[in-house]
Amino acid sequence: MLMRYLKGYSLLLVASLMACSKGSNEPDKIGNWISRGQYDGVGRSGAASFVINDKAYVGTGYDGENRRQDFWVYDPALNLWKQIALFPGAGRNGAVGMAMAGKGYVGTGYDGLNKLNDFYQYDPVANTWTKKADFAGTARYGAVSFALQDKGYIATGYDGNWLKDNWQYDPATNTWNQAQSLNNGKRTDAAVFVIGNKAYVCMGIANGSFVTDFYAFDGTTQTWSTLRPIDNLSDESYDDNYNFKGSSAASFAMRGLGYVVSGNKGSLSSATWEYNPGTDTWIQRTDFEGAARTGATGFTLKDRGFVVLGTSSSQPFDNMFEFDPTAAYNKND
Repeated sequence: MLMRYLKGYSLLLVASLMACSKGSNEPDKIGNWISRGQYDGVGRSGAASFVINDKAYVGTGYDGENRRQDFWVYDPALNLWKQIALFPGAGRNGAVGMAMAGKGYVGTGYDGLNKLNDFYQYDPVANTWTKKADFAGTARYGAVSFALQDKGYIATGYDGNWLKDNWQYDPATNTWNQAQSLNNGKRTDAAVFVIGNKAYVCMGIANGSFVTDFYAFDGTTQTWSTLRPIDNLSDESYDDNYNFKGSSAASFAMRGLGYVVSGNKGSLSSATWEYNPGTDTWIQRTDFEGAARTGATGFTLKDRGFVVLGTSSSQPFDNMFEFDPTAAYNKND
């Protein structure tokens, strides 16, 4: 009897130790984060970014003391960053970036005193910036941006009020036109990713609360559709339930799936969530392996997803990680 008790106790002890050793990355959370080349500029949050020809361009942002104008380009083949021409507008954070027809665009944001509506084009061949027509919506920060069919869009944000409007930019004519606003859900500091010809917008904050509604914008029909909310814990009609409402997360899309990473969810989070547009469902993947942070920047290169920069309280980061959604978790890389 005693031996049987001791044997049972030993099995329970081993199971307990194994569970503790796994920490927050349970075996059902597939995916692995890999440390990549550090951003060569100073650490910062709220940076703008765009991707041209499989290279990522990241700049502006707030380093805890100053709002930046420097911009850098990342080459994944070399795993190296290189500085490019200085952004010509005021140093800022909370700006947006997008790429269309081989050119990059950056606009809006906050310079520490003013909300901004200026808008600039970057030519990677000439390494030059050119001022373009000012954004036609109200000056703002914390908006989202995306490009569909070589047209750019800036939506949501904060201009003294939380916003849900949506504006289209045509680079061929250098003009802005108002597109359909979100169905509902004013917000700032939301997350956006593009899959195919649709942009997906979720998360964000308004009126002191995290929003939970989730929308997709179709670049062909120019309309928004309402998707499942990102907080459905109280809805018994769903077989799977989750809640990851928050703001200032990094986001990207690869291999036909969308990802939101880290951010502020009442406290700083390390969670990684993956969205499948075919089923309109989310699953949780392996937690982000850098420090939990807010205001990080996400981008995709050659179907590889990256998260760089961000801040934790008063500590800005300059490190970068790549996510492999099919690999087993490896704490040593």
